[in-house]
Amino acid sequence: MSQTRDRRRSSPVLAIYRSSTMLRCIPPATTAPRLAASATLLFLFATASAPAAVFTVGTPVGPGQCTHGTIQSAINAAESSPGADTVRLTRSLTYEPEANSVNTAQELTIEGGYANCTAAFDGTYTTVSGAGGATEPVFRITGNTGALIRLRYLTISGGDEDGAGKGGGIYFRGDGLLDVSNSNIRQNTAGNGGGIYAEGTGTNAELAIGANVNVSNNIARYNGGGIVADQIEMTMLTSDSAIFFNEAQGLGGTGGRGGGLYVYSAGLSSYATIGSGSSLGAIFGNRALYGGGAAVGGSPSGNGPTSLLKVYATAAGRPAVLSGNIASVAGGGIYVRSEDSLTSGGVFSRAQLFNASLQNNSAPQGAAVQVQGSDTAVLVEEYAEFTFNSGSWPGDAAPCAIDVPCGRIVNNTAEDAGGQPTQGAILNAEHDTFLQLGSPGRGIFLQGNRGGRLIAASTGDGYSPVALRAALVTGNTVSQQLIQASGGDVLAVTDSTITGNLVSGSSVLAATDKDVQLLRSILWQPGVSLLSRSGGSLSTGSIDASDNASLGGPSAANTYEPRFIDPGRGDYRLKASSGAVDAAPAVGGSDAYARPYDVDLPIKVNYQGPRDIGAFERQSLQPIVLNGDFDFSDLRYWSLTAGAWDATENAVGASGSGSWKFSTSGQTAVRFNVGQQCVHLPGPGRYRLTGRGKGGGNTMITRDYALVAWDFRRAGTEACTGGAVDRSGEMTLGSGSAWVQPAQPAVIDVSAAEWGYTSSITLRLIAQDGGVSIGGSVTAWFDGITLEADDDVIFANGFQ
Repeated sequence: MSQTRDRRRSSPVLAIYRSSTMLRCIPPATTAPRLAASATLLFLFATASAPAAVFTVGTPVGPGQCTHGTIQSAINAAESSPGADTVRLTRSLTYEPEANSVNTAQELTIEGGYANCTAAFDGTYTTVSGAGGATEPVFRITGNTGALIRLRYLTISGGDEDGAGKGGGIYFRGDGLLDVSNSNIRQNTAGNGGGIYAEGTGTNAELAIGANVNVSNNIARYNGGGIVADQIEMTMLTSDSAIFFNEAQGLGGTGGRGGGLYVYSAGLSSYATIGSGSSLGAIFGNRALYGGGAAVGGSPSGNGPTSLLKVYATAAGRPAVLSGNIASVAGGGIYVRSEDSLTSGGVFSRAQLFNASLQNNSAPQGAAVQVQGSDTAVLVEEYAEFTFNSGSWPGDAAPCAIDVPCGRIVNNTAEDAGGQPTQGAILNAEHDTFLQLGSPGRGIFLQGNRGGRLIAASTGDGYSPVALRAALVTGNTVSQQLIQASGGDVLAVTDSTITGNLVSGSSVLAATDKDVQLLRSILWQPGVSLLSRSGGSLSTGSIDASDNASLGGPSAANTYEPRFIDPGRGDYRLKASSGAVDAAPAVGGSDAYARPYDVDLPIKVNYQGPRDIGAFERQSLQPIVLNGDFDFSDLRYWSLTAGAWDATENAVGASGSGSWKFSTSGQTAVRFNVGQQCVHLPGPGRYRLTGRGKGGGNTMITRDYALVAWDFRRAGTEACTGGAVDRSGEMTLGSGSAWVQPAQPAVIDVSAAEWGYTSSITLRLIAQDGGVSIGGSVTAWFDGITLEADDDVIFANGFQ
C-alpha cells in the first residue's frame, strides 16, 4: 500500500468547498524554504575577507600579459588559490571547441567583457563554444556546499552532450549556487537540459538567472529544451532575461516535457520562480510534446517532494508573459503533472501565477494549461494544482495596477501540429486536480481563446474543484460548452462576468456529479442555455442572467439587460442605469480592476444591497452621459448626424480632448440636428442638464447658436428611444465666438411613479443660424455635456 501523504487532509486550509459527501480542504501555497538563501549567500561571500585573485586567459601569455592560455588551466589555478577568484576570458583567443570542468567549494567568477588581458572592461560578451569537440557540456560545474560560481558576459554555445546526457551548455550539480547574468546560452544540445541542466544534491542548491540572460535556441532530445531545474531552487526574477525558441523533442515518445523549462523533483523538492522577463516575455516561442513553455513534474519518491513553478510580475507595468509556446500533445503554455507509485510515494506538482499573462499558446489539448493529477491506482493519489492570482501574494511581486487586467489568458488556440482546430480545451484538468482562477482585487481576463472548451475538468474519483472569481470571460470561441466539469467537489463562479462568447455547444456551463455555486455574477449569453447538469446540487445568489430557466427559474436569477458601457470595444463595466449596479449584499473586497466593491450610488435602487453584480464595481454615478467631453476623436457613444471632432477647440477635458464642431454654408435651413445620445436613467430624481457651446459669429448678422434638446420617455424600451415622448425641452448652450455655459441647468424631474428600468432621456445637439440673413453659414461647437442627479433626491424615499 502506498505510504504517500494525503495533502488534501493534512495541510492547512486555504479554502473549503462543500461537496455532497464531505468538506474538502485546499492547501495554501507552499513556500519555498530557501527564497532568501541567494541574497544571504551573496552577502556572506561579499563580506569574506580572503583576497581575490584574477587569472586572465588569452594571448600572449607572459609577465604583464595573460596568465593562462586555456580556460581549463586558469580554472585549475583558481581552484588551487584560496578565497574568491576571477577568471577573465578575453577575446584575444577563440574558444572552440571547449569542454571545461569546475569542481569547487569556493567563490569563482568566470567572465568575459575584455578585448585582451590588459584592456579595460568593455562589456562585450566572450563566446565559448563546444562545437566540433567532445560530446560534453561547454561547462561541467560541480558546486559543493558553500560554492558560489558566477558566469558573466559570456555566450555559451555549441555544447553537444550526447545520448540522454545532461546539460548542453552548462551542467551544474551540487549543493552550491550557480549565478548566471549578462550572458547568452544558445544553440546547445543535450539529452536533457539543452541549455542548462541544474541538479541539486542538497537543500542549499540554487540556480540564479540574473539580469540580461537569454536562454535560446537550445534542443533537448528528451526534457527541458532550455533549462531543467532538478531538485533545486531556480530564480529568474530580474528584468530583461528570457527563455525562448528552445525545444524538448521527446524522441521515441520519451519525455518531451518543458520546451523552455522543466521543473523536476525526485528525492528533493524543486522550485522555479520566474519574473517579468524581457519586453517580449519571460518564456516564449518554445516547443515540446508536453508543456511548450514550461512543465512541472518529477519521479515518485518516498520523500513526497514538491515541484513548484511560480510566475509573477517583478517590474511594475510588465506582467510576466508566457506566449507563443507550442505543445504537440498537451499544455501549450504550461503542463503540470503529479505522480504516484505503489512503492515509492509521489510528487506533488503545482503552478502558481500572479500578475501574469498566458497568451498565443497552442496545443491539441490544454492550449494554455494542462493540469493532471496522478492516475496511478493507489490508495491516495497526488493531485495537481494550477492557480492564477489566488493564494498568498509573493512579497517581491509587483501589485496589481488599478484599472488594468492583473491576469490574462488570451488568444490561445487548441489546434494540432498542422494548425487544424481540435476539440481540446484551453485549460484542461484531468484526474485529481485543483483549478482556481482569480481572487478579489486580482481579477483575471479570459478572452479571445479558441477551442473545444474554455475550461474542462474531469475526474473519476471525486476531486476536481474549479473556481472562477473576479473574472471577465468574453470573446472566446468554443465548439462545445464554455466550461465543463465532472466529478466531485464544486464548480464555483463568483463575482464574474461571462458574456459575448461564441458557444456552439448546448449550454454555457455543464456539470456532472458536481455541486454548482453561482454567486454575484453576470451570465449573459442570449440564445444559449446557461447550465446543463446531472447530479450534485445547485445554489445561486445575486445572478443576472440571459436565461434563468436553466438556473431554476425567476427566483434563481434576474434577467435585466446588463447594459455594459461598450462591449464592442471590450469595455464590460456597467452603465449607471444597469440593473446589476447596487444589486447584491455587501461582502467587501475589490473587483477585477482592483477597485473597491460595495460602492453605494445615490438614487440607485438597492434591490439586495450596495454591491454590483459581475466582475466590475461602478465607482460613481457619473458620467451618465458618455463621452460628453468628447475625449475620443470617433465621437463614440453618440449617434453622428453631422459635423466632426475638432482637436483645436476644447472647453473641458484633459489635454488631447476636443469638441464637436458643425459647420455648413449655402443652406436655406436654419436648424440642424448634429447628433444625439440616449441614456437610460439610473433612478427617480431631479436631473440637471448642462453643457458648453459657442457659435460662429458675434454680430446680429452672423451669430449662430449651439443648443441641446432633451426628450424624456417613461418607457423608452431597451432600445432607449422606442417609447413615446412624455416631456421635452431645449436650452441654449452658447453663441458667439467664446465658450459659454448656461447660468442655470435645465431641470428634469422624474418621480418614482414615472421611473422604470427603461426610462430614458434622449439628448440632441442642435446648431442654429441666429443671424438675420438667410442662406448664410452656420457653425457651432459643443463640449462638456453632462446630466447630473441631485444627491438629495426628492422622489427617492423608499427606493434607497
